Amino acid sequence: MESYQALYYPYAHFKDDGWVKLSALYWDKLKRIVPGTYPTDDSETVRALGPFIETLRPEVARPDFAQTLAAFFEAYGEKLRPAYSLEHIEQWPEVPVSQRPPLAGGPSGTDPRLGYVHYEKIADEVHQAMRACGLAASDGRGDPWIGMHPRIASVYMHALAEHIALHHGLRPLTDETLDHVAMSQLSPERLAQALLGDVALVGDKPSSTETEAFIVSLAFRSLVPADPAALSVDRILAFREAYPKERERFQTAVAGLLKSREWIANISDANVLEQRLHDEFDTRWTTDLNELKEKLRSIGIETMFGSANLTTALPSLLAGGLAAMAPHVNGLFASASAVALAGVPMMLSKRRAVGDELGKSPVAYLYRMEQDLQPHDLQARCRQRLRRFVFGA
Repeated sequence: MESYQALYYPYAHFKDDGWVKLSALYWDKLKRIVPGTYPTDDSETVRALGPFIETLRPEVARPDFAQTLAAFFEAYGEKLRPAYSLEHIEQWPEVPVSQRPPLAGGPSGTDPRLGYVHYEKIADEVHQAMRACGLAASDGRGDPWIGMHPRIASVYMHALAEHIALHHGLRPLTDETLDHVAMSQLSPERLAQALLGDVALVGDKPSSTETEAFIVSLAFRSLVPADPAALSVDRILAFREAYPKERERFQTAVAGLLKSREWIANISDANVLEQRLHDEFDTRWTTDLNELKEKLRSIGIETMFGSANLTTALPSLLAGGLAAMAPHVNGLFASASAVALAGVPMMLSKRRAVGDELGKSPVAYLYRMEQDLQPHDLQARCRQRLRRFVFGA
C-alpha cells in the first residue's frame, strides 16, 4: 500500500499555517526532523493539529548516510573550495529574507550570508570532513549551528530528507522553492553533480512529491475559502475523521495521474507544467465532479433538499423523531410522523444510491469538501446537515 505520510523539510518549523492546514486535508500524517536539544515554538495551529504532525529525530538516518557524505567531502573537498570555501564569504550575497528559516525557535546563526544546519543533523565524521576543507564552521555565538554556503546547506537537507523518507516509507515535502536533484540514489558522484554543476540542475522544476502537492492545491483551491488560514483546525480535523475512505480514493487518483502521465516528468519549465496541470485538472476532475453532482441530482438529492422543500421536509423529519420518542404526544405530530415514516423506504433507497455513487467516485472527497468546507448561509447549512442526516451525503 502506498504511503501518504509526508516528511517536511528543510526546517523544524513551518512558515505558513495555511499551508499546514491544506496539507492536513490531504496527507495522512506530516512528519518533520527536529533535533532533540532544539526547543520548538509551534503556532497554535500546529499544536492544535496534534497527532497529525509527528517528530523524527535526526538519528533515524542510517549510518551509511553519514559515511557517504563524509566520503564525498573527503574526495571532492578541493574541487568544492573555489565556490564554497568560507574564505570567499565576503563575495557571497545575503540570503534573501524569503529563503531564510522561520523566526520561530530563534535565529539559526548570525551571518545572513550563510546557510545553517543544526549540529544534531550532521554526524561528527561529516562535520570534520567539511571543516577540514574549509566548507563549514560553528557559529560564532557558540550556539549549535553549523554555517556553510547556502547551496551546500540546501543540498545537504534535501539529501537527508530523501534518505530518511526512503527508509521510512515517507514522501519528502517542502514549502520552499529549491533546485532539485534526485538523491534517492545517494552517492558521492551524485552529490558532486549537484554542487559542481557536472550536470544541469532542473531549476524550478518541482520534485514528484511537490508536483503531487501542486495538483492537490489546485484541486482544493476552488473548494475551500480563499484564505485557508480561515478554516478552523477543529473543522479540518472533523472533516478528516468523517471521510477517510474518500480521502484514500482521492490520493489513489492523484498518484494514478502522476504515474499515467509521462509528460509530467519531462517538463522542466515550471510555468508550462503549471498550465498543463491546470488543463489536466479541468479536463479530468472538474468534469468528473460535475458528473457526480449530476448523478446525485438525478437521484433526487438536490430536489429533496432545495429551499422550496426545506420547510416541508424538515418539520416532517423532526416530527418523526419526536413521534419515535413519544408516539402519542398529539394528533398533529402523529399525522406528521405518518407522512415521514411513509417516506422512509424511499429515503433508504436514495441513501443507498447516493452511497454507491460516492463510494466509487475518485472525486467524492472534492464533493465532500465543497459541501462541508465552503462558507454557507444559514439555510444552506440547514440543508447540508439535513442531507447528511438522511443520505449521509
